[in-house]
Amino acid sequence: MAKKDFSQVNTGRVYDTIAAATADPETAAGAEAQEIIEDQQKRKPRRTYTEQEAAEIMQTLHTTGRKGLKLPRINLAFTPELHEYVTTMSRARGETLTDFVNKVIREHMEAHRDIYEKAIEFRNSL
Repeated sequence: MAKKDFSQVNTGRVYDTIAAATADPETAAGAEAQEIIEDQQKRKPRRTYTEQEAAEIMQTLHTTGRKGLKLPRINLAFTPELHEYVTTMSRARGETLTDFVNKVIREHMEAHRDIYEKAIEFRNSL
């Protein structure tokens, strides 16, 4: 039975991990702080949005990758028949499922605006 040759194995990472774990905490903390500072200097500053910009972006539903801008989400369950309808109609219109469902709900909201306003008024009176 031949012995395995481990002379070509790169063990640098293991030794670095051991050194970091056994290093003096004050020295290690200083090195980590320096690395964090250098990393922050390499990054671009975070983009901030005014309230008006944030409202406009949120109306377009395109908040992906924009820090601090998140839309409210709901997990919905559909019957197979309704799911097929929503999927088919959204594809036929060239929209996403979200756009289609938002459009249908908005139309319903406009058609029943008076009832909605009365419900809001009732809720606020409690």
